[in-house]
Amino acid sequence: MSYEKMMKSGHKSGIALFFILATIMFVSIVVLSMVYFMRGEVFLSENYVDGVSALLLAEAGAEEAFFTMKKSMNDPKNPFYSMVTKNEGGYVDVDLSHLEGKDKKIAPIVEGGKVKARIYWSNDASASKALTNAGLPPDIAREGLVTVVAKGTVHGTHKQIEVKKALKAVQVQSEFIGNSVGMIAPEHGLYLNTAHVDSFKINPTDFWDPWGFTVKGGKVYMRDGARIDIPKWLMLFAMRNEFEHPFLDQGIGWNGYNGGGNFAETDSIEYSKDPVTRSYYKWMGLLRWPWWQKIINENYNSNTKQVSDYESKKINLYDASVYSRLANRVVDPEKNPTHGKYFTDVNFREAFGRNEVSFKNVVPLFGWGDWRKVPNKYNRFLGNPNRSHDTSHAVELNGLTFIKGDVYLEGWVKGKGLLVVQGNIYVGGDILTLPDDSGQQSSVGIIALRDPRFDHAIEKPLTGRILYKPHHDSDWSRLGITHPFRNLSPRLEGCFYAQGGLELDTDTSMKKLINMEIVGNLATDYFDRRRMPNDVKIKHFNWQEVLASSRYDYTVDRETRWSSKYEVSLKREIISWREVVPATL
Repeated sequence: MSYEKMMKSGHKSGIALFFILATIMFVSIVVLSMVYFMRGEVFLSENYVDGVSALLLAEAGAEEAFFTMKKSMNDPKNPFYSMVTKNEGGYVDVDLSHLEGKDKKIAPIVEGGKVKARIYWSNDASASKALTNAGLPPDIAREGLVTVVAKGTVHGTHKQIEVKKALKAVQVQSEFIGNSVGMIAPEHGLYLNTAHVDSFKINPTDFWDPWGFTVKGGKVYMRDGARIDIPKWLMLFAMRNEFEHPFLDQGIGWNGYNGGGNFAETDSIEYSKDPVTRSYYKWMGLLRWPWWQKIINENYNSNTKQVSDYESKKINLYDASVYSRLANRVVDPEKNPTHGKYFTDVNFREAFGRNEVSFKNVVPLFGWGDWRKVPNKYNRFLGNPNRSHDTSHAVELNGLTFIKGDVYLEGWVKGKGLLVVQGNIYVGGDILTLPDDSGQQSSVGIIALRDPRFDHAIEKPLTGRILYKPHHDSDWSRLGITHPFRNLSPRLEGCFYAQGGLELDTDTSMKKLINMEIVGNLATDYFDRRRMPNDVKIKHFNWQEVLASSRYDYTVDRETRWSSKYEVSLKREIISWREVVPATL
């Protein structure tokens, strides 16, 4: 082949290769363009889905924030409540981790999604002023804007929304039962104003069974103070940590193991004027003479403190006119002479007609039954049923009973009520509570007030006293045998206030054996320990809590006023809803 022909043939082959390469390049560009376009579409689709999911998460977060806020907006312990009612502005973060699947019991709204929310508060002074101008007292109402900002995040895509609503907080106006009759000094086991100087003194000649007074639980208040003799047993046991040398210090009295006053198991000992001190012989050391020196100026214990005088209303104590006005049963022979029919004489005799005890001109409230009505049981067939086994004659005290005159009381009582007597109350034996007709716990409050018409005594009041007057009862049991000891240690269940003091009224030769147990409390204006039973033990119980559940209204006066509690509410309309540029929450 000639050179010329060869040149022509090679030229044609080069043109074909060019077209082939160009075609391949073009097809490659088209394919790559399609792949890039398709990947862009996929990316845009993914972004759109993530964006919608993030937006839905943000909306869910906002709704959940509003729900959380509504659920706790009237809870004073909640940070949002505190922010709205006390601050002009601020924010609180809302925990929405349960929407992200942190709680295994709740599936996440979006797998891998994150959601946050924050509640902002801004007080509107002008709006609050408008409420004040409408008649609300100043500083009662608050109104402003609450804004919830919620952000949702899905695969790095953030969406954030902002929702604004109007909020109003107004203090609640309600009736306050600040003054209510009932148990006198309910927090105190013993409450007294003036005590006789020898009330807690152990007589040196009384070596057999000195007077003893014990209070367990509650507080003790002695307005004018007292000096209390300490027996040795208190030093060694209940008050051992209160003395520097409990084993060497000496108590008061011959035997040193009884008498004085035991307040070691009370919550505190209070006084307003003179202090409550203890009296004992303190060990001074071998190098000092005398080795023991009488101490009278130390506080009774480490819980002894001075307080302000208690106002009468603070301890639920009121004038006789208030009790008379609130009473649902009134016996007042002065205003209504026909009420004189309720007063009579009550007499009791021991077997064989001896030792007669009389209660003169009293309203009898005798809560014991009749042994004849006691049903026979196996354990009673050969036994001796007595009055206490029949509970059908229990004294019913529901509401407030006011009696002007003397009252005689003993036996079973039931109901939730107060017995207020302007006169003397004679207690003949146990005062025990039964469940009321609905099966609920009963409670009784006994209040004895002085009669100012003729009782002007200072140290020995004539009225307002609770007098324990024990007696025999020849008809107490089936066998006709008087139970001589049943009245020597009476148990009194209730709260007792004796304006004129608590006394023992008897001439029995067994006077030294008479003791008393009170389950509730004892309050009095005049306290003379030497006129009481030999040993008195008070176990504090707050009967006011039982009285408060009574259907009877014990309110002295109602007062409507604004409380410190706010009622926080959201207005229904949404002021704005908008999507905002995502920011850090």
